[in-house]
Amino acid sequence: MARRRRLLVAALVLVLAANAVWACADAAPSAPSVPSPRWIVVSGSVPGLVEAGLPKSELDNLDTPSTLMLMRKVHANSHLPDATPTFNFRSATDLATALNTGQVPDSMHWLLLDLEAWSLTPKSEQRDPIGALRRAEDVAHRYGKGVIFAPAVSLMNVLAPGLSGDALYRAFIDRLVTPGAAIADGFEIQAQRTEATEYATSFVTAAVAAAHAANPDGAPVLVGVSTNPNGRQVTADDMIEVYNAAKTAGATGYWLNIPGGGAECPNCGEPQHNVAVEFLEKVSTSPS
Repeated sequence: MARRRRLLVAALVLVLAANAVWACADAAPSAPSVPSPRWIVVSGSVPGLVEAGLPKSELDNLDTPSTLMLMRKVHANSHLPDATPTFNFRSATDLATALNTGQVPDSMHWLLLDLEAWSLTPKSEQRDPIGALRRAEDVAHRYGKGVIFAPAVSLMNVLAPGLSGDALYRAFIDRLVTPGAAIADGFEIQAQRTEATEYATSFVTAAVAAAHAANPDGAPVLVGVSTNPNGRQVTADDMIEVYNAAKTAGATGYWLNIPGGGAECPNCGEPQHNVAVEFLEKVSTSPS
């Protein structure tokens, strides 16, 4: 009997520890004036842009509070000192833990939740990404933070395996864009996988429209482009095709991905900063 009681107590402790991640917290005051995100860039990619010849005028265009600078821990970026530091989380649990343990500065308003079908996102959150978003927002809002939800299309491999083409993208919009944008403080559409494919304009046009329709109150809707999506070779013009379609559809911002090989993208190889520079130069000279 005593052994059973000890086992029950141990089990209760484990349950309480797990639930503590989602415990209530005193709400931190929201920032009185937070600019809507215009660009999202990874802090570590900026030196490569400079080395690849990004003109100072283009660097200055990025150096504003409306550029979210993704990082794991707060640090100063000498090239973009006015950009807004932003933490990128691969799971709702990690986001909640960081907030509850004081790892997120009071001054940081936006947090990005990037859920994908990869080892960095727990299987339970891959199976229920909208539930994970709800839990993340519940904790984030108690601390006065906003969550930008950035689910990857790869989650459909878990939610509806076997789909491809139009059926895949329609299902992604129905199961992730529409319900996610309805509750998220901001939504980012990972459209980069469609670059240089027949879905480059149709998917992003439909996804942006669905995100706006789901949240008519004006939450930011951003679109992702990449210099080498999953290691595929694309051109700046391929990126511009997605960018222009997103802009026409009403996107309010963009995530410029310059991935390199690693745990997040094993097939990506060397970062293509030169492609990103050409893309940014084309964006700056395109009609407004």
